[in-house]
Amino acid sequence: MLISAYKRNLPSQIREKSYSIIGSIQQTAFNFEESIGECIKNFYEAKELREENELLKIEIDKLLFEKENYFKEILSSYQRFEKLLEFKQKKAYHLLPVRVISYTPSIYFKVVFIDKGGKEGIKKGMAVVSPQGLVGKVIEEYSHQAKVLLIIDERSKVGIRVQRTRDIAILQGKGKEGVCELKYLLNTASVKVGDKVVASGLGNLFPEGILVGKISEVKRDSNRLFQEVKITPTVDFGKLEELFVIKKW
Repeated sequence: MLISAYKRNLPSQIREKSYSIIGSIQQTAFNFEESIGECIKNFYEAKELREENELLKIEIDKLLFEKENYFKEILSSYQRFEKLLEFKQKKAYHLLPVRVISYTPSIYFKVVFIDKGGKEGIKKGMAVVSPQGLVGKVIEEYSHQAKVLLIIDERSKVGIRVQRTRDIAILQGKGKEGVCELKYLLNTASVKVGDKVVASGLGNLFPEGILVGKISEVKRDSNRLFQEVKITPTVDFGKLEELFVIKKW
């Protein structure tokens, strides 16, 4: 009151100063609050972006996996089935499609198991083929499975004919080497590397004319009656998947 009595304009000056100070403080607080709010908003937006990026990365990884594994396998299967269908349409045999379900681990005895057996009409002795050529024959049958002896097994013997020269011989497997050899091919036979070998049909064990392999090595000795001939099968026995069993021919 005394101050107001002596200096009437002082209170208004104080009020103006205090309003100015309070206003500045309020503005600063408002700006700070707005900055904090913006930071929090940016933080949540960044978090959402990170989460979206993680989800997108997962989806991209899934697509890459499917491209490298699933889609390529589908394309590969489609191409294989296309060849199988083409092979089946060309042949006059009664072909039953089968799948390989297991291999034997032995390096000497080469057999596989297929997913069809006696209940599906599979019988012991039936020939097994692929679009590439002769695979082997059924040696044991079960209800819904069968055991197939491959032509590269040492116990396997197939009557063959050299396609170009018409010479006949016996094809025998060499087990772990993954190749075969010709037995009882006369030294006078004019066979050469690259000649194709087909099933002879003699003995009625395998259908005549099925491709077996190609001659990869020839050794002749004038002191011997028979020549040594190695055969590389046309079938890739490391990649057996879909096959055919010849039920009738």
